[in-house]
Amino acid sequence: MAFTSGNNLATKVAAGAAVFGAASQAVDTAKNLGAALSNFSSVASADGVGAAIRSINLPAGGEAIGDLVSAVSAFAGDSNAKDWRVRLSLPNWSSFRSSPVLKPLKSAGGMVFPFTPQISIKSGAKYSAEPVVHTNYPFNAFKNSDPGTIEITAPMAVEDSGQALYWIAAVHYLRSIAKMFSGFDPKAGNPPPIVYLNGYGNYVFKNVPVAIQSFQCTLPNDCDYISCDVVGSAAGNIAGLADNVSGLADTLGGNIPGISASAMGTISSIAGGVGQVAGLLGSFGIGGTTSGGKAYVPTKSSFQITLIPMYSRTSNRKFSLDRFVTGSYLNNPFGYI
Repeated sequence: MAFTSGNNLATKVAAGAAVFGAASQAVDTAKNLGAALSNFSSVASADGVGAAIRSINLPAGGEAIGDLVSAVSAFAGDSNAKDWRVRLSLPNWSSFRSSPVLKPLKSAGGMVFPFTPQISIKSGAKYSAEPVVHTNYPFNAFKNSDPGTIEITAPMAVEDSGQALYWIAAVHYLRSIAKMFSGFDPKAGNPPPIVYLNGYGNYVFKNVPVAIQSFQCTLPNDCDYISCDVVGSAAGNIAGLADNVSGLADTLGGNIPGISASAMGTISSIAGGVGQVAGLLGSFGIGGTTSGGKAYVPTKSSFQITLIPMYSRTSNRKFSLDRFVTGSYLNNPFGYI
């Protein structure tokens, strides 16, 4: 089996556009992928395919554009100013926007807590004591302020299969935003996404940038469970299958009669490349969905979520206490608390 030209894989990817979806987005992405691969005279290794994939839509200078700029939230609170329900936004990243599992949250405008949650907030200032000889009281030097963590306890009641799908999406979302980008992700090495917390009006939570520190949900044994049909990414399944083939080829090496070790290495490289291609297309929502069978959701449960406010160095430098006290940050793209 020979695999010596990037044009061969480019042709296969372009031809596979119909398999991954007939939508114009699917075709355009496949064409871009094919063009990227065709620039390589040899992509006989998985590393070569990975490099080709990572070059898709990148300008000559390699500067980041579009989704690659940031994976923070796309939620804009002003359009939902009259909706005071507590919600967490979806990250502005293709896989989150196109995920068939997260579709109920996208339709709702984020993860909206369907029942009024219990929220615990705190603010504090840290001081360090400076002992002075022969004094009755120490001098306390200000160190820094701390907005503290935000603790949310949210009841979740499920009455039908539609609400069960929302429960599945909420759990999947909270698990997802607690994980970093890794492996063949275009943003591999980056920490978990930052999302926005909104609720109860502008002077309580308005576009507060947060990261999830912990999520806990107990599946009780004293209630009924409702079934629902779940779906996943078809392209993601292809990526998983290709990875399995690649791993099997690496494990077997040259132990199959009639197939040399070098041929098995080529099979592993091709399978790895196909896995990367399929995984990339799946992250863009290309390739449709596949059935995931049944899932069973408790009719009553509770989420315990701990959030950490996340402010950048730039936002810290620009902070003004005078503006904060007078309410001048109401129209800020993110909220100080």
